[in-house]
Amino acid sequence: MKPSPLQLERHFFTKILVEAHPDAEATNQGELHAQVEVARGTNDARKYQLTLCLKLQPVTEKKPPYTAELHIVGLVRVVDAWPEEKVQQLVQANGPALLYGAAREMLCNLTSRGPWPMVCLNSVTFVELRAAIEAPGGPVATATPS
Repeated sequence: MKPSPLQLERHFFTKILVEAHPDAEATNQGELHAQVEVARGTNDARKYQLTLCLKLQPVTEKKPPYTAELHIVGLVRVVDAWPEEKVQQLVQANGPALLYGAAREMLCNLTSRGPWPMVCLNSVTFVELRAAIEAPGGPVATATPS
């Protein structure tokens, strides 16, 4: 196997909030919203700090079994061999995906100890969110991952 050109050097959670709702409707899973912030390193143009904020919220007035909010920060580096003109694209599309996997596992672990069945977030793509990060007003983007 070949290593990824985007290396996750470190990640950590700055917020983890999971609430179980005893009066929930079991079939209502809620809706996932994501916000991504991207900041380029000052000393190394190939280092970035990414922040992914995920919120699992009710879609209707009926409560889902769980609501949650997770904030995860990742420090990533793009290998020197990666073409400079493709660095931003790589970081903005693949960086949040790396953090999402860690957040998904954390949510699975926490909800597996709750009164309702475990929540395992669906796989998503951040490619469309990347376009929002590049738009005027970026480097913050908010979307419902698809």
